[in-house]
Amino acid sequence: MKPMATLAIIAVLLGAPALDAGTQLSRAVADGNLVLAKSLVEAGEKVNELDKWGWTPLAWAAYYGQPAIAKWLLERGADPNILTTRKYGRYKPGVSPLLLAAYYGHDEIVADLLKAKADPGLTDVSGRKPVDYAKEFGFTKCVELLSR
Repeated sequence: MKPMATLAIIAVLLGAPALDAGTQLSRAVADGNLVLAKSLVEAGEKVNELDKWGWTPLAWAAYYGQPAIAKWLLERGADPNILTTRKYGRYKPGVSPLLLAAYYGHDEIVADLLKAKADPGLTDVSGRKPVDYAKEFGFTKCVELLSR
């Protein structure tokens, strides 16, 4: 192999982890794998880092309904008010973990997010708050928590 090609391959391989920063933690959270999530954080992944999808691990915990992981992330300093920065599925940028938890009726996560000072007044791009989605889908426990 030519020396320049070898150098190019080495440069790509050395830079590869940076290209995928944060996505391993996000995947572990989405899969509900708390053991792996803990290992990744111990290895240096950041709980508030945006992944390649523009979401934090806490947003994924709220989306996938992972209450134990959401609580653990909050205990490790995850910011409950970081908004998504990219479109994912039906969600446009600017969605909070609290809105995601309320949208899916994950009342335990809603409660933990509120205890961690999540802002129930944050709106999505359509101007809707977490309580609006909880009401729409009939998640009475979430509505109760968000209305306090």
